[in-house]
Amino acid sequence: MNAPAPTVDPSKEAFSDERGMPNFGIDLRRIWAAIYRHRFVVAGIMALALAAAIVLTIITTPVFSARVSLQIDSSTTEVLEEETTFRALDWDVDRFLQTQIDVLLSKGTALKLIEDMDLARDDTFFERMQVPAPQTAAPGKTMAETRLDAIASVLQSNVYADLPRYSRILELSYLSPDSEYAAQIANGYAEAFIASNLERRFDSSSYAREYLTEQLAEAKQALEEAERAQVEYARANNLVNLQSDSDDESPGSLTQRTLVSANDALGEARSRRLLLEERYRAAQRGDPLAVPEAQNNAYIIELQRELAEAEGQISQNATRYREDHPVMLEQRRRAAALRADLENAVANVRGSLRQQYETAARNERRLAADVAQLRGATASEQAARVQYNILARETSTRRDMYDALLSRFQEVSASAGITNSNIAIIDPADVPRAPVRPTPIVNIALGLLLGAAIAGVYVFIREFVDDAARTPDDVVERFGLPFLGSVPKLEKKTGIAATLDNPKSSASEAFAALRTSLGLLGPDGVKDVLITSSQQSEGKSFVAYGIARSFAREGRKVLVVDADLRRPSQHSMFGVSREVGLTNILTRQVAPAEAIQNVLENIDLVPSGPLPPSVPEYFTGPSFVEFRNWAREKYDIVIFDGPPVMGLADTVLLGQKIEHLIFMVEAGLASQGRMAAAIRRLRNNEVEIDGAVLNKFDPHSAGYGYEYGYYYSYEAETA
Repeated sequence: MNAPAPTVDPSKEAFSDERGMPNFGIDLRRIWAAIYRHRFVVAGIMALALAAAIVLTIITTPVFSARVSLQIDSSTTEVLEEETTFRALDWDVDRFLQTQIDVLLSKGTALKLIEDMDLARDDTFFERMQVPAPQTAAPGKTMAETRLDAIASVLQSNVYADLPRYSRILELSYLSPDSEYAAQIANGYAEAFIASNLERRFDSSSYAREYLTEQLAEAKQALEEAERAQVEYARANNLVNLQSDSDDESPGSLTQRTLVSANDALGEARSRRLLLEERYRAAQRGDPLAVPEAQNNAYIIELQRELAEAEGQISQNATRYREDHPVMLEQRRRAAALRADLENAVANVRGSLRQQYETAARNERRLAADVAQLRGATASEQAARVQYNILARETSTRRDMYDALLSRFQEVSASAGITNSNIAIIDPADVPRAPVRPTPIVNIALGLLLGAAIAGVYVFIREFVDDAARTPDDVVERFGLPFLGSVPKLEKKTGIAATLDNPKSSASEAFAALRTSLGLLGPDGVKDVLITSSQQSEGKSFVAYGIARSFAREGRKVLVVDADLRRPSQHSMFGVSREVGLTNILTRQVAPAEAIQNVLENIDLVPSGPLPPSVPEYFTGPSFVEFRNWAREKYDIVIFDGPPVMGLADTVLLGQKIEHLIFMVEAGLASQGRMAAAIRRLRNNEVEIDGAVLNKFDPHSAGYGYEYGYYYSYEAETA
């Protein structure tokens, strides 16, 4: 007989979660409400966290940070043979810079700093760093090694390097409780880093020198062996090499040079022989005086001149003297003697030409024989020189290798003494004036954040564990029930009757609003309504009492029926006896009119009557339906104060016979899981719920003061 319940969005069904657990979505209003409900605990946690941060700040030892700026270049400047060159260290600059940072923060650099500053000498380092010094040696190590490891560990734990992007200026910082010591260690770290960098470079060049020294010794020995083999082979084969290194085109061996010289001499001898032969043949064929030797002979020239003079005198005297004249005879005799001397001189010239020709011919033949002999010797030598040239090339290769190694060794030796570092100190560390830790503002902020986080976890856990319905939104959104209204929580010092007697009280206003909602449940209003809840003590009896008084104040005739036959309470609220009541009517012991008591104006009450041993039997028979129909005819509205749903069959039986059902929820107490089970039980038995009423609702304690507070502040404002 229940009216159809309003349609509910399936996405908001409360029964999709069997436990009825709340859905903690991102809802700032709900979050604030949860925080407000636990505000005192949240404030306590925040206060404790703040106090802890302040105490920690006070007791924390101040720590100072000293900074030194280092410039790290990817190339170094080298000076060799009066020339300045720049040598790139690494094409991958980013990786190179990161490598330099790793080297700076390495244990090796820390050990170098310990050595340079003599930090392991005593306990000064541990005292100024305020760390305990090791008292016993580590397993497998001596006490000195243990101290070195401890100091290096402290150094590495307090040194930091920061290299901004697009910059090669590295910021090295060191933390220490002692400000002066922080600056000393920071500067010492920078110097140790540069020194270790130079040492690594020098060690690498030393290794190169040692390697080149070994290679030079091997190359020298190989060169000597090659030269020795070449000389021994030349000596065994009578090879004499006269070729200079600068004269590549001249013959190399003595035999070759002799052959060349002999061949040149043969050519000259042949030319001279031909020339002398031509002159000798010309002297035999023609006038011997025509040859150059005769023409250039002073004796012949003188004889020719004297002969010409003698013949001239003979010609002159021929006209003067006779042929037999003594003068003529003397002149002719003298001319004949001169002619004879001239012929002898010409004959001598001819003989000289012949002798020169024959000598030249003999010389030519001799040189030709020598050239032929030398050609044979040269051919034999060339056959022997094939192996000699192989040995010579081997010697040349060994010599070039030796010269290259020697040149490289000299360069490495020269560069080792003038190696420059690619790391330079730009700004040395100064003594810091203020500590970097602790920072009160940061510590307080972190304390508050930590407190807020702990408080948030606390609130989340409490809200997750506490699944009580607190607000109208919980009823509407989480259970999908139409919300009919809420009843405020009443102060204990004010009685229920006194509160409801005041029409301006918040409770009276709430029940008036609830009365209006009930009037809208059907087209003709509400004739009967069952008020129930999921469990005991949720205020259903009080709500039934308040609704009855609200309808009565409107002038309507109301009948209140105490249908909770297990723990009745309406007789106490109205101050009457329950000796005769509903159980008497249902067992037909009395007529309904005999059990009714007029308790207030326009309000009649049917108390529970004697409590029966088995309640469900009273609601299964026709007597209850007959009583309900009789009450509907006699009264404007019949209000049944029913038992709770959970664990009992009473409410299901009543709900199947009463037209409307209101589900009571006590704010902050009703378990959502239990409510979900109760609502599901009713609906599974085809009992529709017309709506829910939130009882004892305090918007301020629920954290919704602004949204709901205005309605319930009406009484205070008008008082």
